Amino acid sequence: MGRPLKIGIYSPFFGKTIGGGEKYLGVTAEAIRDAFPRHQVDLIGAVPADRELYERMLKLDLAGINLLSTGKPMGRITHWANNRRGLRRLRNIYLARQAARFSQDYDLLLTMVYVIKARSVARRTVILCQFPYELAPIMWGRKWLPNPVNGVTFRAYRTFLKRFTGNEIETRADVICQSEYVRHWIKEFWYRDAVVVNPPIDIPDHDPDWSRKANRVISVGRFFLGGHSKRQDLMVAAFKELCDAGLKDWELHLAGSVHREHPESASWYDEIVDSARGYPIVMHPDASYEQVRELYETGSIYWHAAGYEIDPADEPAALEHFGMTTAEAMACGAVPVAINAGGQPEVVTDGVDGFLWSTIDDLKARTLELAADAEVRRRLGSRARESSRRFSRETFKRRMAEELAPAVRALEGGS
Repeated sequence: MGRPLKIGIYSPFFGKTIGGGEKYLGVTAEAIRDAFPRHQVDLIGAVPADRELYERMLKLDLAGINLLSTGKPMGRITHWANNRRGLRRLRNIYLARQAARFSQDYDLLLTMVYVIKARSVARRTVILCQFPYELAPIMWGRKWLPNPVNGVTFRAYRTFLKRFTGNEIETRADVICQSEYVRHWIKEFWYRDAVVVNPPIDIPDHDPDWSRKANRVISVGRFFLGGHSKRQDLMVAAFKELCDAGLKDWELHLAGSVHREHPESASWYDEIVDSARGYPIVMHPDASYEQVRELYETGSIYWHAAGYEIDPADEPAALEHFGMTTAEAMACGAVPVAINAGGQPEVVTDGVDGFLWSTIDDLKARTLELAADAEVRRRLGSRARESSRRFSRETFKRRMAEELAPAVRALEGGS
């Protein structure tokens, strides 16, 4: 009581990955620093993070926030192990053990969860859930009948994990998630509820300069295979079909970081570049924040395709969990044409501030409709900008501080 609290914010991906989850984490750190200024705030990753890079790429202000790591920069052996599917479970166990060991130093630990299990012995823990992993034994198909072989294996693994890394926290820690879509799956996998705090979106102070809007379809997202891939390959193929069918004077621009440390993803990016040759398709690998903002401000139509051909009942984590880039493009007046799956319907209202699509033919038809009518693009773009205000950075920081305040006040009082 009376001393500054030690508040940690942890992600096993921070320091290695730059994307929406890392922005969520960084702005959460800003929110805690600003709302509870007398307490120490540490932002922690599994490897050391480049402060300047994260501030520049994600427009973060990390002044007064300590950047720490539980491990060292990845060497060749670590990179090799991370690219071996059979070793990833062992890696995840090791990272969970690391998190449990350092968490004992904190009064409050916010731990981001996606794929890798959460472990904490902090005085109080809050889970920032990007997407939950399953706790229940593996089942047969969709019949929800226990599989005895997998069930025994699962229980053995779970017992080992608890002894090696400490007790699990999924059913007793407070949980904050980024969308109603994720909240639904937390109920399915963890048998409990969560609070939704939508991700922070940077909304320009000025209205869109409609005279700068070019005949550009844009999309922003990391180039990688597996997980919830952004499916740039699909977008390139669809745009080529539009061009072959007669679409003229329009360009497709794809921006995002390239996972060159993963050979499969690096090769996949090269294949997309080769596929795009000869068409008005422009790639922006490892684009900076300023370059992405320029695309948002000059782009007229925004495409999103993550989760296409995925059955949500079988692979719910492979769909977009929210849709930060969709909302960011909307804030700059670009009209979204987004897949009707995952968290996208929470961002886009079909026919009001953009369009949702379920088939490639839908995607192409809505795009042609917008490409043919500048007035429709401006009307929907104006609505998209207004709609995006729900997700402003200021709103996020206020909501996050409100949700964390009871835990902070209780800890300040000694409980």
